Amino acid sequence: MKLAADSHQRLEEFFREYFQDEDFRLPLIYFYGGRFTRFFTRIIKVHGITFGCRIFIMPALISVNQISEPRLSENLAAHEITHSLQYKTHGFIGFFYNYLGSYLRNLRKQEKWDLPARQAAYLEIPFEVEARDAAEKFVEWNDHKRRLKSENNN
Repeated sequence: MKLAADSHQRLEEFFREYFQDEDFRLPLIYFYGGRFTRFFTRIIKVHGITFGCRIFIMPALISVNQISEPRLSENLAAHEITHSLQYKTHGFIGFFYNYLGSYLRNLRKQEKWDLPARQAAYLEIPFEVEARDAAEKFVEWNDHKRRLKSENNN
């Protein structure tokens, strides 16, 4: 499924401000949440994974709104879209090389290979740090925009 037009526009506006780039354009983003995605995300134990402009989200995290349209948490959407933009900046191979290299270096520092060490190594990947930061800032930005709109309507 494609990102809804209003969501695309809102995220594009946010990233334009976030990157301080008036010419920024958000590429078409596609989300997947079918059976293959359920199987894939369960095996690798992630909520979502991004490959270029294609984002695979654990189906349990996709809800349906009042008019039967799929919905995704804004935090998760912004996080995964940040990864999509990182692919655009670094290229497919560059992104994977840097991502996996960072993970392995971080894991080596842990001196263990257990689950807590793998989780800590993952959390320290610079691409993940950036994606969490962008997602957090998007939620704050979006809440601020909603408050302003609500105040202007009163």
